[in-house]
Amino acid sequence: MDAARAVDELISLGYDTWLCNAGGIVYFYPVHEPYQRTARTLAERPSGDLVGDVVEAAHERDVRVLSRFDFSRLPSDIVADHPEWAFVDRDGEWYTEDGLTAICPRSDYHEVLVPQILDDFVRRYPVDGVFFNWLQFTEVAYSGAYKGVCRCDRCRAAFQQAHPGHAHPRGVGEEGYDLWLPVAFARLTELAERYSEVVNAVRPGTPLMLADVRMDIAFLETNSSLGHGDKWWPHTPSELASVNRISDPAVPALVHSSVNMGLPYRQIAEEPAQFRRYMAQALSRGALPSSVAIGVADAERFPCLRAGAELFGFLRLHHDLYAGFEPAARVALVRPRGGTALSELQSRDDFSEYRGLYTALQEAHIAFDVIGLQYQEQLVRRDVLGRYRVVVVPGTAGMDAPLRHALDDFVRTGGALLLTGDAFDDQEPGTAATAVLDAAPAVRRTARLSGVARLGGRYVGPADGSTAEPLHPVVGHFSLAEWRAESIPGRLVLSTQTPFGPPEITGGNAPADDAPALVRARFGAGRVVQFPWSVGTTSHESGLSALDRVVSDEVASLLGDDTVVTANLPASVELTLGRAEGGWVIHLINHTSGRGDRVREPLPVHGQLVLGPRLRGARSARALVADRVLPIAEGMRIDVDLNGVLEVIRID
Repeated sequence: MDAARAVDELISLGYDTWLCNAGGIVYFYPVHEPYQRTARTLAERPSGDLVGDVVEAAHERDVRVLSRFDFSRLPSDIVADHPEWAFVDRDGEWYTEDGLTAICPRSDYHEVLVPQILDDFVRRYPVDGVFFNWLQFTEVAYSGAYKGVCRCDRCRAAFQQAHPGHAHPRGVGEEGYDLWLPVAFARLTELAERYSEVVNAVRPGTPLMLADVRMDIAFLETNSSLGHGDKWWPHTPSELASVNRISDPAVPALVHSSVNMGLPYRQIAEEPAQFRRYMAQALSRGALPSSVAIGVADAERFPCLRAGAELFGFLRLHHDLYAGFEPAARVALVRPRGGTALSELQSRDDFSEYRGLYTALQEAHIAFDVIGLQYQEQLVRRDVLGRYRVVVVPGTAGMDAPLRHALDDFVRTGGALLLTGDAFDDQEPGTAATAVLDAAPAVRRTARLSGVARLGGRYVGPADGSTAEPLHPVVGHFSLAEWRAESIPGRLVLSTQTPFGPPEITGGNAPADDAPALVRARFGAGRVVQFPWSVGTTSHESGLSALDRVVSDEVASLLGDDTVVTANLPASVELTLGRAEGGWVIHLINHTSGRGDRVREPLPVHGQLVLGPRLRGARSARALVADRVLPIAEGMRIDVDLNGVLEVIRID
């Protein structure tokens, strides 16, 4: 690799930082310890030192250098000399693939040797930051094989110390897995903080970045994957950027996207329009775009790089706006626990519920932020809920007591809550499950209907049996409950069940008096709407827009006069809301065209924004991408054109 030429290429594409391999599995600078192995052709470089060449070439052009380490694996023959370092998979075997064996983060390799490696490295090279790839308990292999929870002696002892008497879990979905996750995260946090101390003791102010523990920079990997269209979630860049910006605004967030198609196809270029959408979604939430290429960043080989350059130009032109950008939605949607690397595990019921609600809000053009349960401690400590008028909760799984109490206080003091999914506590077998939130209209669940056998042949529809609107299916579960006396059932109820065989014996359903599907209540000074069923999952699985409207209409009603903006635009346009430089900033992202797992060049879109009560005093509007003034017409309407993947509307 010609380092100087590579720097020129990076600058021409709009990048200002080079994240370059340094060491771990393989080293790209001279090393001498028996557990360190250099790249086979490193000696062919005149300098014998790729890292040194990169730092020198980059700094000559004012390009910063982040050095990349991967201590997750080692060549298996090295581990054979230190078997106590190995990650032991759920079957009690070493986690080995492609001649490499995974290393447990509790081993002496991480505890003793890695700090020594880092200390030596930062004394030798004036790097601008350090990135750790896969500093985690790697449950999923690159091949997609699920390896499970590490069962080495140290991991088993740590889990027993934290949870005496509990069986050590083997993997996701097993009893004890939810107890193991915080134990593992605490260890990763401990390592990250120690590595930061080592680096900063030599080079004060040097940032650290890694995926699953947020340090000085949030690293958010958001690639789609070839052959996984049924699993790919197109809003991952937006949701992860939002989760991190909301929970800790002081930590910059990088939405990191591959220029290739995915892990098995690293030489194959990503679709340019897809790549631009990754970048647009990052900007729309106040994060920064970042890219990864294997080898030289050649714009001919990877045309998506050139396609993304125009958005980097837009970012440079509006640097001050994005430097001061703050999310400003009045609605928050709670996202279940989940990071970036384990996207294959994000198919649980709670994610389906969340994604159905996300789609309902997005397609109704209701601006919302995403707040993540993995950062609920920060959300409570910083009183994040207080910035919103409406909080949407897709079930209470994984919600700790402090956040539950904070949600109750949020409603009690005037906030509005929309609650769906499973929101009952099942911890006492043989007893009726009680409501997790005091603010919920439901006091306790009396029965839980789930699966086709209990829900087939039923529908959710008008309580009076009217045929004036569509009926809705129920996918997942439906809870029958005891309700607070002051609760007010909505117009929708679950029907009785009839056979769902041949058409000749189908029909005769009737609205059930004891099964409201939508209940409203006051709690203190606030309001609560509860769907005691998996309305989000049903929406996500069925794709029925009529059901989406039921949800979005309730959120719009709860929002009321706090509405900032509405839109007359196709459902495939995503709207986000922020503040910067004293004005309002509306991002419009064009999701039109293409298939479910790949976006083609988007179609031109024309529509209107309607400024809500909070923007009645607006004086001017400007389309920043098109670079033109937008007149504000009677009724506070603004005509907008979206001719590419992104338009940004500035309103003062």
